[in-house]
Amino acid sequence: MFAIAVGSTKTRNAALLALALVSSLGGCGGDPAADETTGDAGGHAASMHGDLLPVTAPTTVAVAAAGVAPVAAGSSASADPKVIYLVYADGKTPLPATNYNACSGLAPKFDCTFGSSLLDCQQQIQAFLDRWYADFNVIFTLTRPTSGSFYTEVVSSGGGAWCNADTSVAGIAPFLCTDLHGGVAYTLDGGQSAHDTAVIIAQEQAHLLGLEHVSDTNDIMYPYICQGCDGFENVAVQTTGVRCDRQTQNSYQMMMSALGPWGGGTKPSAFGCTDDTSAPKVSFSAPTNHAMMGHDFSVKVDASDDCDLANVTINVMPQGLSASAKKGPYEWDLTGIDGNQTITVTATDGVGHATVATLDVLVPASGVVVPASSGSMTAGCTVASGAFGAAGLIPSLAMLLVFGGRGRRPIRSRLRVVPGALADALRRRLPPQA
Repeated sequence: MFAIAVGSTKTRNAALLALALVSSLGGCGGDPAADETTGDAGGHAASMHGDLLPVTAPTTVAVAAAGVAPVAAGSSASADPKVIYLVYADGKTPLPATNYNACSGLAPKFDCTFGSSLLDCQQQIQAFLDRWYADFNVIFTLTRPTSGSFYTEVVSSGGGAWCNADTSVAGIAPFLCTDLHGGVAYTLDGGQSAHDTAVIIAQEQAHLLGLEHVSDTNDIMYPYICQGCDGFENVAVQTTGVRCDRQTQNSYQMMMSALGPWGGGTKPSAFGCTDDTSAPKVSFSAPTNHAMMGHDFSVKVDASDDCDLANVTINVMPQGLSASAKKGPYEWDLTGIDGNQTITVTATDGVGHATVATLDVLVPASGVVVPASSGSMTAGCTVASGAFGAAGLIPSLAMLLVFGGRGRRPIRSRLRVVPGALADALRRRLPPQA
């Protein structure tokens, strides 16, 4: 500093300029979005820089465009949710061969330091994931699916040296700027805390869908383990280290676009029915209570359980009809119904919890002709239906026999006797003589 003070004005100005440049590179006010090699201004220990492994797109996969059309939560969802398969590494079981696998070799064992047991750790992590993915049409499982495409996330501890990843990187995923419709991503540094482990899992899984890093410290896609984040932010923010021709990214909308919106109801637990304490839900979707019906009509029932339904049973009284189905849709076609009836459906889960719903229908007595109602069947059709599968086929056939046996009674001929030539012509089924 002394040499600078006694030097020439030109020398002093040059030195001051150099000092200013050095200060600007020291991290004060630097923009982490400009370059992913910038240090973490938030002071987080683990980095997500370098967690993207570029892969080559097959000819059948088109790279996604920059724009994403907004999708509202609660919109119509696809019939089958997508699946995220979580593998908590045991250090000895290799994965089957899978396309788009970010690592090769055996992942080290997941070592949890914050829970009382492996299950306790998994449940704490899953609580975050369930909240962050609640709006999306996707479910988590700890059991490898036997068919269809699914995303895999291997959760391990101890870093990624075994995967040839930088020691400071907390996770790694194959990346193509678009949905890979599968692939294997890795949490390399899990087990420190439930929140941080869940953040790594969610970010690496989102990379499989084509999401990249963003500059928002409250978004899961921030290139460090965000400490204050609680989900995918529904706002367009600047991307970091732009790879996909997207200057900004709305992480929530990209997730919604890739996975679709959840259709409603309770999602199945990733842990299965470990503690089934809730009774099933059951209600009628058709007909309505005290509806006027014909002799033939359909009954449709909505039934669900947080675990698995064992069966749904229908009883029609006083007609004395009954049937049971083990799989949905829960629908039955009733024929030959005689008089007012009370319909009772009972949904039972795997541990014996049962829920009952009833309704009354107003039906004319046998022999009274009524106009076809909205729920009536085609004339002459006596079917007891329901997509029971193999397990429910016999009950379905039994109901067919029971209901079919209660068909319409034959109508007796009631001809008035008319004397004279007209009566003779009617008896002979010939036209009368003029």
